[in-house]
Amino acid sequence: MKDKIRHKLDSLPSSPGVYLMKDRARGIIYIGKASSIKKRVSSYFHSSARDPKTRMLVKHIEDIDFIATDSEIEALLLENTLIKKHKPKYNIRLKDDKRYPYICVTLEEDYPRVIYTRKLAQNRNRYFGPYTDARAARNTISMINAIFKLKTCKRKIPLKPGERPCINYQINRCSGVCTGQITGQEYRSLVENAVQFLEGNIGPALESLHRKMEEYSSRMDFEKAAQVRDIIYDIQKTAENQKVHVPSGLDQDYITAVIQGPEAVLLLFEFRKGVLLGRKISVFAGADYSTRGGIVRSFILDFYQREDPPARIITDSRIEDREIIEAFLKNRSSRTVKIIPPVSHDDRGVMSLMNKNIDLIIAEREARLQSGDAEKGLEDLRKALDMDSRPDVIECFDISNLQGTFSVASMVQFRNGEPARSEYRRYKIRGYENQNDPGMIHEVVSRRLQHLVNEEQEIPDLMVIDGGTTQLGRALEAAANFSVPVKIISIAKRMEEIFTPESPEPLRLDAGSPALRIIQQVRDEAHRFAISYHRKLREKGATKSVLDSVPGLGHSARNALLAHFRSVENVKKASVEELEAMPGIGPKTAARIREFFKGRE
Repeated sequence: MKDKIRHKLDSLPSSPGVYLMKDRARGIIYIGKASSIKKRVSSYFHSSARDPKTRMLVKHIEDIDFIATDSEIEALLLENTLIKKHKPKYNIRLKDDKRYPYICVTLEEDYPRVIYTRKLAQNRNRYFGPYTDARAARNTISMINAIFKLKTCKRKIPLKPGERPCINYQINRCSGVCTGQITGQEYRSLVENAVQFLEGNIGPALESLHRKMEEYSSRMDFEKAAQVRDIIYDIQKTAENQKVHVPSGLDQDYITAVIQGPEAVLLLFEFRKGVLLGRKISVFAGADYSTRGGIVRSFILDFYQREDPPARIITDSRIEDREIIEAFLKNRSSRTVKIIPPVSHDDRGVMSLMNKNIDLIIAEREARLQSGDAEKGLEDLRKALDMDSRPDVIECFDISNLQGTFSVASMVQFRNGEPARSEYRRYKIRGYENQNDPGMIHEVVSRRLQHLVNEEQEIPDLMVIDGGTTQLGRALEAAANFSVPVKIISIAKRMEEIFTPESPEPLRLDAGSPALRIIQQVRDEAHRFAISYHRKLREKGATKSVLDSVPGLGHSARNALLAHFRSVENVKKASVEELEAMPGIGPKTAARIREFFKGRE
């Protein structure tokens, strides 16, 4: 796997969204959606999961982009839009022989249904799609049917004499057109609203339903009015988080920017006819002397000389000379262009989604910069330690104890400068009851190397010991018992001095250098991991009681005794009668408790 792709995978978010795979020429070659972008994209690079088509796709991937969304349904709708716009090469070739799924509204039926299909036909039915995720398409159908309480069964209407309605009607998931609860015309009205909803026209659907509710109320048909009211509520609840489609249906761009030190990251979301078509990211240098408004202003003037501006540009930054810029944009497009702040609920919702995305973009950039520092640090460390190869796999050991009690050790592993948390290990010290950090280091290094040798596992390139020359010496003694090629050093925290077996003098790396930062990060992580384990054992030990040794006394009964008598000493003094009075104790257990303490008096 290419290093660039490996770093990209590490920085992907676990949120739902759409991912775009690009080739060397920055062209989009595949678009997909996922409930977890990180998990789904990573699966492409697992060799065991690749078929020939996937191997061909992975071979051409040079970069990966993404758009995070608030839900999987939003990701589904956005994926479909982007595929139609970009027509990526591998979206077709990587699919199996089955056709893409569609959502079909069976308008040819007397009582239309919303169903899942892979077959397109020339008829009066309405088809929405195609969709590339079959499960998400089915989830959308289930949501539509639940909101509008549409018929899902194939039964003919009217029902035969004595025939009972389906279970959906009985659990209030169907409006009951088969039972005469609503008329065929009323049912058709629900279907029309469902179609508008699928088209993204939520406003007209709500208006129609409000009129229908008022009509029922005026006729004193309050049961039907309540059913429509519930449908309206469900639509509004669903629409609250739906930001991939903007109900206004306008052409408009949303722009926001964040300044991070000397750089600024600007994000543009393009909506055309109310549908999000994609995002653009721009990075500006020298931003530490500018403002967010200045960055956005500069971008608008540059970008819309090459691109046709939409009717509205929404930004959360204050733009100087706004009216002059609007006049410039009007001349460019021969139509009025307004630059406005996010005022409406929909505008604020889009901005919230953009802020979520821009945070992820910044985190990705920082991770990429850190990975570059890590590569330089590992190479500098190789030179400083006079190693033949770069220490890509580093393990660090630390001891934690409190005056010799609950002594534990930790081992953490870093790969390519990043924590490999699945490889972390914890050790309870076996050979020492009193405090002896060097001896404990000898024990855990021996146990670690013995395990690696026995299991024929990879030997780390570098082992780091938290401590000075004494701890290093004992670690080297342990390693001498195994014929393994491993470099061992130690770091003393007081002066951040590095001790090696080759020189009696400590190695002092420049403060803040990438090489020293890697060693410090590994050491600090090992210390944190050891402390957390030590604290866990202490807390567990603190909750132990002599009552744990009473035969047949359960955990809940023990806690009840301590809560009632306040201490073990008071339990010890209690009579059999007092113990029997406790709920859940009983004569036999009470006698057993008294017998237990009698032998310890």
